[in-house]
Amino acid sequence: MRVLIIEDSAVLGRLIETCFRDLGSEFESQRLPHSPQRLGGFKEADLVVIGMYQPFTIGLGIVERLLARSNRPAIVAITTDTREKSIQTIEEAGVDAVVKMPFRPDDLRRAAESALAKRT
Repeated sequence: MRVLIIEDSAVLGRLIETCFRDLGSEFESQRLPHSPQRLGGFKEADLVVIGMYQPFTIGLGIVERLLARSNRPAIVAITTDTREKSIQTIEEAGVDAVVKMPFRPDDLRRAAESALAKRT
């Protein structure tokens, strides 16, 4: 499985990798770009884990670009903003799952499994 991690925190990025390492995953990480047009990473990622922070503008733009890919990846958003309206905004953008921080590794794995199941 190819996992693209879009997250500014190197520590959180390593935690995300640890959650999936025993699945034989291949990882690529990038910081949250200043513009959604600068989205790099795997062109054919199976799963994208993206940190969504206020303001959501850049994160929502990235989700839009990911959804437009011909081989659309499963998308899991992680966020510290647990307000119902914020979660709703993220879900309406088209992500497959939202994980609220702080989270346990099992929470992220379950969300990823659910997101990947929606894509098959």
